[in-house]
Amino acid sequence: MQNPLKEQAKNLSLNPGVYLMKDRHGDVIYVGKAKKLRERVLSYFVKNKQHSSKTLRLIQQLAEFDVIEVETELDALLLECRLIQQFRPIYNRQMNSFEKYNYIQINTDNDEISINILSVPTQKNCFGPFSTNRKLVELKQILESLYELNPSDYWHQSFAKHHTFPLTHTTIKTELLGAFTFDNQLPQKRLEAKMILAAENHSFEKALKLREDWQLLTRFFAQNKKLVLANQASWQLLQMTTHSKMKFYLIYQGLVINSRTFTKQTVAKYTFDELANKMLPKTEPKNIQQFSKEQVDFINILYSYINHHKEALLIDLTVPYAEK
Repeated sequence: MQNPLKEQAKNLSLNPGVYLMKDRHGDVIYVGKAKKLRERVLSYFVKNKQHSSKTLRLIQQLAEFDVIEVETELDALLLECRLIQQFRPIYNRQMNSFEKYNYIQINTDNDEISINILSVPTQKNCFGPFSTNRKLVELKQILESLYELNPSDYWHQSFAKHHTFPLTHTTIKTELLGAFTFDNQLPQKRLEAKMILAAENHSFEKALKLREDWQLLTRFFAQNKKLVLANQASWQLLQMTTHSKMKFYLIYQGLVINSRTFTKQTVAKYTFDELANKMLPKTEPKNIQQFSKEQVDFINILYSYINHHKEALLIDLTVPYAEK
């Protein structure tokens, strides 16, 4: 007996797009993206030992699906994120719990500097939001131990030694804020120096713990770099080639605010700034002081895509509204 959904999938195009899997009640239970819709959707209806248990459960509940074709793979990525946030499908894990994201605050107003994990951002010295909630607790403990902000914690009691000359309030403030604003990598370097010293002193348990902490710190600040750079680079133009045409995305502080497809002949007639001006909204966007939880997935997706695709050309622009 033929599977009508499989036959439907066979008739899909090979264009990029998003597919919405639905159960018998018509509820969206999964949203996925595809570079080639036919190949991706059809894969659900082919026996495959590599299907995860989650995928097998999804297939059992699947009663119908819809697809939305788009021009580029990046369009599919951004639309997927938007639809996941809209429908909150039960089988989507990524981008489906943004309300649980948290911020890191470096409080320097008091005599003692403190590191706080917050669900709602403050106006001053607050960074994020970050999706790695469990890692934020570890990050907080590592930084508190490194700068002796919480001398009662287990790590400090087990491994740390008090400095002969304690770090000053100004030094701690400068290094912590510099790390989160990508002005320095001093916490990582300070932790690395401790790790090397511990190894030289044959304190291998301590050196191993410090190495694990250094790796976590390095990965975290690499992720944070995306948000920092997005906030600093106010206006950018992303160029993607699609067959005989080129698609451009106008980006403001890491968020796509407009997109437009031009022929290659049209592109050859204008500078990048002139092309960007053709895509400007009538009203200048407000400057983003703090990214919201809803925005951060779009930023991470966009810059991860750019970093992994050599054909993606990202151009920094002059301030478009300055000439108006």
